[in-house]
Amino acid sequence: MKRLLAALCGVIATTSAGWAADAPVATNGGAATPAATVAQNWTATFDSEVRYFSWKSGLGFPPGTADGTGGSGSQLYIPYGLQLVGLPNENIKIEIVGRGGWVHSRQSTNQQSGEVRTTTDTVVSATATYLGLDGIQPFASVNFNIPTGKAALPGTQAFARMDPDLVDIASFGEGLNIGPTIGFNLPLTSDVILSLSAGYTHRGKYDREGSPPALPPTIEPGEVLTATATIAHQVGQLAGNITASVSTETATKQDGERQFKPGTRYLISGSWAYTWPEMQGVTTLTASLSHAKPNKALFELPATPRFDSEPFNSNSNLYRIGIEHLFAVGMLSLGPTGSYLYRDRNGYNSATLQFVPAKERWSAGALARYAASDKVSFNARVERIWVHESVSYPGSPFSLLTESLIAIQGVPAISSTGWQSAVGANVSF
Repeated sequence: MKRLLAALCGVIATTSAGWAADAPVATNGGAATPAATVAQNWTATFDSEVRYFSWKSGLGFPPGTADGTGGSGSQLYIPYGLQLVGLPNENIKIEIVGRGGWVHSRQSTNQQSGEVRTTTDTVVSATATYLGLDGIQPFASVNFNIPTGKAALPGTQAFARMDPDLVDIASFGEGLNIGPTIGFNLPLTSDVILSLSAGYTHRGKYDREGSPPALPPTIEPGEVLTATATIAHQVGQLAGNITASVSTETATKQDGERQFKPGTRYLISGSWAYTWPEMQGVTTLTASLSHAKPNKALFELPATPRFDSEPFNSNSNLYRIGIEHLFAVGMLSLGPTGSYLYRDRNGYNSATLQFVPAKERWSAGALARYAASDKVSFNARVERIWVHESVSYPGSPFSLLTESLIAIQGVPAISSTGWQSAVGANVSF
């Protein structure tokens, strides 16, 4: 059951605003906790990584300009976080999480190059779980996105935005977001736990770069409503979880006028870990699929602009799968890792205000983890990346959107090879 609870605690229900609401589970199954244990059961965990992404392409920008100069880009991203978990009394569990980071992103292509250095937005969440009921643990949480990043990128800095399928940070800031969530965890059997939650995200307005620079447009992102269901299960040596969510969003406005309303979005994801006998290691498989209904957009017609449904679905379906295997050698675990991503057609990412090209992306590499003690661990990974991308540009395949908000910034085609690497540490105290 402990492994099952850990699997459920590891699930993150990501909202469309791009930040997460946790669905915590009581580690004591709701039983009364002795006072001495309660007094000592506060832990803090700090974690950080240094992540580096780089790519090089033989295709310049605009797409179709193959003059031999090609393009290249890199991103150095340093995320960090602090989590505090405790039991102030025998019936309440509290979790407080704060996350931030710093990023240096640079892109150089045939005609458009840019560079930006900035802190990222700061995300803070607080979750309370009630343990006093037999068989069910209700919880409530609230998440904040604090705008410590950089939403508007003046001049050539805007060209430093890259494809969100290839780097961790594709957009460097937005407004003040507030997202309350309520839900409950329900053990169905000794091997299966169900978690249900519903969350609402208010997304604050922010300024974005525009033309002319002296008149930056004000973006008012849509409000998001998300329902999430997670089942964590354990069968023998196999433990895992499956999460499904559905999100709806109101229209995004620019300077008070509706520009774009994403269609209803569906996401299903899962993670499974199998522990092999006789110290042969642990194999972990992850997979996800996302789909969205047709959007609404502002049609820039010669006579009268019209906000209406698009004639066909311009959203793409996104498929991801990853696998890794870790062999244990004393305090060290190491092994191979690989992943595959498939985006079936060009789409629009409403969170980053970017077109995202259709592509296939493969990665293969190795990872290692070292447990220096029960409170300190280190990790490292390196992967080679191959990307085959359809030539695309803002306005393909659905050109009506290019006359509105979506034309703020396109993504250069990146049919390329690259590297991604990371080193990090996790410390509990």
